[in-house]
Amino acid sequence: MSGNTSEQNVPADSGYPEPGGRAPAPAPLRLLQVFANTADREAGQDALDNPDSLTAWLASYGLVGAGTQATDGDLALAIELREGLRSLFLTHHDGGHLHGTPAPDTVVGLQRLDRALEQLPVRVVVPGGESRVEPVPQPPVREALARIGAVLVHADPAQLQRLKACRRDVCRWVFFDTSRNRGGTWCAMEICGARTKMQAYRKRKV
Repeated sequence: MSGNTSEQNVPADSGYPEPGGRAPAPAPLRLLQVFANTADREAGQDALDNPDSLTAWLASYGLVGAGTQATDGDLALAIELREGLRSLFLTHHDGGHLHGTPAPDTVVGLQRLDRALEQLPVRVVVPGGESRVEPVPQPPVREALARIGAVLVHADPAQLQRLKACRRDVCRWVFFDTSRNRGGTWCAMEICGARTKMQAYRKRKV
């Protein structure tokens, strides 16, 4: 990494096991991973389903103080950022293209990420001669979301490319690919990989 992100609490491990026994992403990338995974698409569960749950989640990672309140606009921005990150991580397989044509949902997702980051400005500061990316001062929830964005902005590109969204369209769980050739495709081969291959097999038999 070319420098340090802000000194906010960045989790090395959130306490939940990764599918297939995968290792979690290292800090500070772990913050991007756990934030993107606040929505479990297959289970139909969303840890950010209202403004109070958003502040509770941010507080659990030390990103806002107790008693902080979020607005509906803050929640909408958080969802934009999260879904945009998920789309970005999907492109880390092969550029997010299907048969040479950009996947429409990927394009839309990246546009959502752009819109979110535009509202979450960060700046580079150099205290003591070491560069650091931190949010431009703004209301607490927006500043917390900007800290998540700052991790993305200042991440080591080679490490960031290892964050991927599962290729199975009903899953999209974000995992950290530790394989030497960076060829990981599924959050867990024995779960999503096996189910996808079984679906493909059944289609061929029809």
